[in-house]
Amino acid sequence: MLMRSCKPGSLGLVCRLLLCLLIVAATAVSCSSRTDYTPKPRGYFRIEPPVPSYVSLPLDELPYSFNISSEVTVELPPVGDPVGWINLAYPSLGAKIYCSYIPIRKGDLHTVMEESRSLVIRQSRNVQSITEQAYDNDLLKVYAVLFQLEGNTPSPIQFTVTDSATRFFRGALYYNRVSNIDSLAPVTQYVKADIMELIQSFSWQN
Repeated sequence: MLMRSCKPGSLGLVCRLLLCLLIVAATAVSCSSRTDYTPKPRGYFRIEPPVPSYVSLPLDELPYSFNISSEVTVELPPVGDPVGWINLAYPSLGAKIYCSYIPIRKGDLHTVMEESRSLVIRQSRNVQSITEQAYDNDLLKVYAVLFQLEGNTPSPIQFTVTDSATRFFRGALYYNRVSNIDSLAPVTQYVKADIMELIQSFSWQN
């Protein structure tokens, strides 16, 4: 049997050619896979608000009463602060409603209402729109306005309640962390339902 001799130099040349072909093929496959890549949209942390359940505000010494969510922790101000100022905290949601109560003199209601409206406007620097909802209960002398601010704002919901004479109550929702408005939307809607319950169950205490 005859065997052809192969010089070492020619064998090395064949190996180099095969290596080049493998590199070219791998590069072609890599490029084709990149052209099929579709970037995924940015995700947000999923927040699951609890099922709402309401109880009466457990504080008889306050000049008002209303229903609150069973998820709420009521925070009272330090001794010496104005009577009727409380916070409604949602520890599991990182949210808090800051509430203030102001007894006013007859004739001063318009001034107090305008000051409250100015506070809402100052929060609307990066807001797309502001919607207002009015609520009237002549029997209980409860007249409320709810403001919802759409856009990037530290306080997406604010509201006022008055007897249209000498008593004024105000609340504002704030979050204790900075986050994207889209990720907080379920929480805002959840707390809005609680605020609507608060307003509809609101009554003045003598």
